[in-house]
Amino acid sequence: MKLPTRVLPLLLFVPLLPAQVSPEVADLIKKEGLGNSKVMDYLDYLTNTIGHRLTGSDNFTLACNWAKGEFEKMGLKVHLSKWGEWNVVWNRGQWHGRVVEPVEMDLQVATEAWTAGTQGRVRAELIRASNAEVRDRDERLRGKWILTRRIPRSREIMARYLSAKVAGVLYPSTGDAKYPNRIRVFGNPRPFAAQRKLVQVCVRRDQFEKLWEMVRVAERSGESVQDASEREGAPAKPAKSQPVLVELDIRNRFRDEKVVLHNVVADLVGTEHPEERVVVCGHLDSWHQATGTTDNGTGSSTTLEAARILSTLGVKPRRTIRFILWGGEEQGLLGSLHHVRRYRQEMDKVSCVFNHDTGTNWAHGLSVTDAMYDDMVKVMAPVMTMKAPDPNHKGPVFALRKVARFGSGGGSDHASYAAAGVPPFDWHLAGRADYFRFSWHSQWDTFDAAIPEYQRHTATVIALAALGVADLPHLLPRAERPKPRSDAKPVAEGQLGVDLDGLKVTGVDSSGIAHAGGMKSGDTIQAINGTAVKSVVDLVAAMRDAKAPWNITVLRDGKQVGLLLEPKKVP
Repeated sequence: MKLPTRVLPLLLFVPLLPAQVSPEVADLIKKEGLGNSKVMDYLDYLTNTIGHRLTGSDNFTLACNWAKGEFEKMGLKVHLSKWGEWNVVWNRGQWHGRVVEPVEMDLQVATEAWTAGTQGRVRAELIRASNAEVRDRDERLRGKWILTRRIPRSREIMARYLSAKVAGVLYPSTGDAKYPNRIRVFGNPRPFAAQRKLVQVCVRRDQFEKLWEMVRVAERSGESVQDASEREGAPAKPAKSQPVLVELDIRNRFRDEKVVLHNVVADLVGTEHPEERVVVCGHLDSWHQATGTTDNGTGSSTTLEAARILSTLGVKPRRTIRFILWGGEEQGLLGSLHHVRRYRQEMDKVSCVFNHDTGTNWAHGLSVTDAMYDDMVKVMAPVMTMKAPDPNHKGPVFALRKVARFGSGGGSDHASYAAAGVPPFDWHLAGRADYFRFSWHSQWDTFDAAIPEYQRHTATVIALAALGVADLPHLLPRAERPKPRSDAKPVAEGQLGVDLDGLKVTGVDSSGIAHAGGMKSGDTIQAINGTAVKSVVDLVAAMRDAKAPWNITVLRDGKQVGLLLEPKKVP
């Protein structure tokens, strides 16, 4: 590492250890990261000004351009790296719901992404019906809101609802014993026609149960809705067997136009080995219900802040430190998978990847192999002297845990690099935030869920670790190549856009790459780019290693047929 000119007088008489960050530079990084931090400013703008960042939405495009501008202010070499195109833009506006009669009650509601909205406010009677009871052109349902305990998933059932001309469907959220009223909604980025037309609204579970009881009472005589509402704690209003009227205003909007999807890539270029890299990353996209704070505004903001710390101090690392904000993580690591495939031949020059996901708790450790343990002890030495950001923490502030090998699992973007043999570091986090049960993908994933002192600490740790690895005299030892997980079937189906029974194709999604390449239901996949596959695990491994485009051999009607598939078209 070349020393920043502004700090040379401080270090003239201090010998530097080339395999680690010097104590003096480490102190400067800590002072900048803990004393002059902008990590919460980045997070504030990302979540409170831009908001959610659903892949393919206008907000996601806005976030990419904003992040690119922030990296440019730091003087880094920045570009937007295209990883895909989708043919539809979906944006959510406000969601409003309320009971109008026989009692007045506001409802907390949400919808899955890429589903229909209402055309303004729709007030209609609410009735109960199971999905199995719905029939085509059912006049009993026409124009009504349908209260059902299960969200309709199949095309057939959705088509029945549409044929019956219902106003829409209301179904309950799911939670757990600690957070029973948590709402989580996701979505299919390849919506079929019925999803684009049928309004489907998730209602907070306790409120759904109140609605269920109110409608049950309205279906009977001899008990007033007032009696039921009083038992459930809702405001009472006298009425006997009075229909339940609900008003919903769901401002979901489709726009049929092509949207180009990007990762944001920024380089702090190395001085001695610029072609070799350390990757620091987090995913920029989020789900749409809240503002995507802890998933993953926290990781995006620490990535930006680590870049700012190092660029502000003017450090000159031996190797390039590449900062990446990914898109499409929530739909299956799409941005990082495409990036790793596109730059497949360069993966041997990536020393490691540091990925920050899974919330606002603070970076407390890493898993490392025995071969890299000594290097990582040197790299993380400056962190070991930091003060824990949690005053109640006991024990070391940071720990390295030895593992025999890195696994191929992990639901975040480091897994894309793991598949290519790059050492994948996913931070072990500690702290008081209840991420997976509370804020993860829920209505509570808002700015107030972030913990500022944790964010400052983690961003500083990331900056120290990235610079330390970049300044090692060598690349970190390569990780043992992981085998695909045994649950490879959903990975293969998602990548190809098919349903599989073993290697036999039982269904083809019209918007997937398999359909575009001519694959048909009944085909049996035999090889990719000449590599024979005998199981779905083999198939995923072959797709991982194959260069695009994929020459896929299938058995069709007893004959071998060659197909050409372009994986970059996977949305």
